[in-house]
Amino acid sequence: MIKVGLILYSVRDLMAKDPLGTVEAVAKLGYKNIEVCNHNAIKDFGCGFGLSAEDMKAKFDEYGSKVVSAHIFPYEKTNLHEIVKYNAILGNRNIVNPNDRFTTYDELMKTCEFYNKSARILWEEGGMKMLYHNHTQEYRTFGGKSILDIMMENTDPTYVGLELDTFWTMRAGKDPIEMLKHFGKRVRLVHQKDFAWDALDPINQIGLSPEDYEIKPGEAWGTNGDTFFAPRPEPTEEQKAAMARRQSCFTEIGDGIMNIQGIIDTANEFCESEYIILEQDATRLPTSLDSIERSMVSFKKFKNISWEG
Repeated sequence: MIKVGLILYSVRDLMAKDPLGTVEAVAKLGYKNIEVCNHNAIKDFGCGFGLSAEDMKAKFDEYGSKVVSAHIFPYEKTNLHEIVKYNAILGNRNIVNPNDRFTTYDELMKTCEFYNKSARILWEEGGMKMLYHNHTQEYRTFGGKSILDIMMENTDPTYVGLELDTFWTMRAGKDPIEMLKHFGKRVRLVHQKDFAWDALDPINQIGLSPEDYEIKPGEAWGTNGDTFFAPRPEPTEEQKAAMARRQSCFTEIGDGIMNIQGIIDTANEFCESEYIILEQDATRLPTSLDSIERSMVSFKKFKNISWEG
């Protein structure tokens, strides 16, 4: 039976102000299985907010919670040996690359080669598995085949798996349940958001035809360390409006339109996913802590899940 967890990205605003206090607050709410989210992995080998592994583990131990996964970004630029040391103290066995950039088929082949080599380091030094977390761009295609399919075909399943994000899968115009069946045992973790019934953006962000999905020469999709840390101009009014529409698509998990019970049942049957990790990108509630508490209440209506550690 799949266990419920939470990624600390959901409370990133609070983590930035008081990381240890936020870790305590999340644990007190009753989230037993925690995924940390480090977007500063070049300088910080841990959770991205300056917490030592010992302090974090002690706080989670106090409330009966544990770290079960870690997002590490930019994955391709970090010191994996130090990442292993930090996560070994936590007892974590899942290291997730949450994003990457895709330009050409040849570059994708080089990326897959890097994933195999880096994942082997994680496995041999710490018994940790490297998982790739998708957004929408991984469903774009080279020669009619999706990046995610190509990635899974060219990486070693012993070391490399998937953290399938069902929300972004749906927003890529794909059925999350069918994709869970399709990737099967390569799916080691499930990421779960929910789509608001009154969202201002359409669900499908890509299109309907094969031509819409195919990556054209000169195009680049996704984000890596080079683009993430590049200088960014002040957003235009049009870009601000687009961001507001995008944020309107999120609601507390279990309150929206996604077939979450179907996702849970499919993951239990077809995948080797020990955890379904809740993630809140944006909320209309007063605080992010209110949001994750609401998601906990809403998510408890589903069956065939466990809230235990």
